[in-house]
Amino acid sequence: MANLPAYEVRNLRKVYRNDKQPGIVANDGVSFSVRGGETFGLLGPNGSGKSTVVKQLVGLLAPSSGEIRLFGDPVIARRDDCRIGRSVAYLPQTIPALGELRVGEAIRWMGMLRGLPRTVADRETEELLEALQLGGVVDRGLRKLSGGQRRLVQIGMTLAGRLPVLILDEPTADIDPALRRRIWSLLAGRARSGAAVILVTHDVAEAEHVLDRVSILDRGRVVAEGTPAQLKANLAHRTRLEIALAEESALDPRTVADEIGSETRVHGRHVSAWVPADLAVRILEKIMSGAPEGALEDVRLITPTLEDVYLEVGGHLLDEEQAL
Repeated sequence: MANLPAYEVRNLRKVYRNDKQPGIVANDGVSFSVRGGETFGLLGPNGSGKSTVVKQLVGLLAPSSGEIRLFGDPVIARRDDCRIGRSVAYLPQTIPALGELRVGEAIRWMGMLRGLPRTVADRETEELLEALQLGGVVDRGLRKLSGGQRRLVQIGMTLAGRLPVLILDEPTADIDPALRRRIWSLLAGRARSGAAVILVTHDVAEAEHVLDRVSILDRGRVVAEGTPAQLKANLAHRTRLEIALAEESALDPRTVADEIGSETRVHGRHVSAWVPADLAVRILEKIMSGAPEGALEDVRLITPTLEDVYLEVGGHLLDEEQAL
């Protein structure tokens, strides 16, 4: 089992059928594998099929065709298959009803349900409460929390018990930006301790810092896959130039855009463009030398990011809720 992938997905295809729109293809030939000790990201715009993949991974949906294996065994969508619950902690995108539990109780009981002795569950609960900054609401009922606080409790419940696989669908939705990095750090720490971590997100800029490998989905298909470095290398031949004109500047942004050339965008006082990497410095120096003093508020040369790859290959489709 130690040498087996945590998940192996082969040619996964899911077709939704209803009276109004028969034959909606949500996933079309999706394949990937995830091993323990790595963080794997499913990225893509709304409707690209990410959440549909995840629901099949945890047995909530049956594939139309293809195969999913969890530690070598086929995943079958049925209620009496307990293997998933013993191995996989799943955080869905939407926040379900959590009853009348209090914050500390919810995390502690989840750990105990996953087999932790009471003393170990107590200790782990205290650690998670501190890490997620929930100590101030430990005795508050879940129904009385804000949406962001309930999301943090859900993350705590997902991490409780240290299952070998974590699947989180948009984990930082509704979370205060100050806590997001802490959450990414917690998830990266779980991967370092041997867990397989699967993240579903469109927050590419933040996720880039924690992901080991990425699959980008568009219209149900994998359109790019690899490490962030490998994917960014495909855009290494160009650099993004960003220029912000001062509010008092008489320089017309369109004039700056014309000097740069093609692939240039103008938004108010801001001009951005992709330029050949070997010409970027020369183009920037030309614009700066020709601009009146004080006309430019900010100038930047930015190497490609994973978000740039995402925007390059990703498209748009119906929201997944519509496909259901």
